This record gives sequence, structure tokens and C-alpha cells, in this order.
Amino acid sequence: MSHAEAFSAELAAASPLVINFVLSPQLTISTTVTGDARQNATVSLVNGSVALWSTTLTQFTPTAEIPYDIVGGQLTIKKGGSFTLTIPTSGQAGSVVASLTVVTPTAPQGIPFNATVASWTLSSSSTS
Repeated sequence: MSHAEAFSAELAAASPLVINFVLSPQLTISTTVTGDARQNATVSLVNGSVALWSTTLTQFTPTAEIPYDIVGGQLTIKKGGSFTLTIPTSGQAGSVVASLTVVTPTAPQGIPFNATVASWTLSSSSTS
């Protein structure tokens, strides 16, 4: 590997990755992955261009709980929902998993929503 290739890989790993998971036209879960080992993830619940709530997950604080109900259009994310980070390794992708209760006009009691909302590899410059 040449010096230029090593520099490019280091530069790619240092660049933030932004992964958007669209819950509805009014509410998106945006994850920004940073760190030299892609070990930090800032998760935001976004309505248009406005962040309604945000937290940063790290190796030392891999889980965060939503402290209040978040309303985005006709969706409400209930207080107590959580996001959990798995940091990437050479053998496993990194990810953020959401465990939420979503209230809609047709489901006023709430619907469980459990999904991987962001996934990336240790050295990737691409996301899924």
C-alpha cells in the first residue's frame, strides 16, 4: 500500500458518515457517525431541518433514552424509547438500533418499532 492510499483510507475513516432513516414525510432519524474507529454516533430526530431531539452514543454510553414525547407531524415517538450503538470491529458492522413506540392517528395506543436505523463498516465511506 502506498503512502497516498494509506492517507486516503485514514481520511475516509475520519470523515463523518450521515445516515438518514425516514419514518414519515415529517420525521427522520438522522445518524452521524464519527471517530477514527467509527465509534461515535450522534442520533437526531428531525422534522424538516429542525432537530427535535439529539444524543451522542459512544463506546462508554452506548444507549440513550428519549426523555419526553416527540411530535413530528402526525407521528409521536413516546418518551422512554431508546437507541443503542454497536461499535464496528473488523468482523462486525457498526449499527444503531431504535426501540420505540410510535403513535399515529390510526394507532393511538402506539405501535412498537424496533429496527436497525443505521449500519456501517469499520473503514467504510458508504452506509446502509
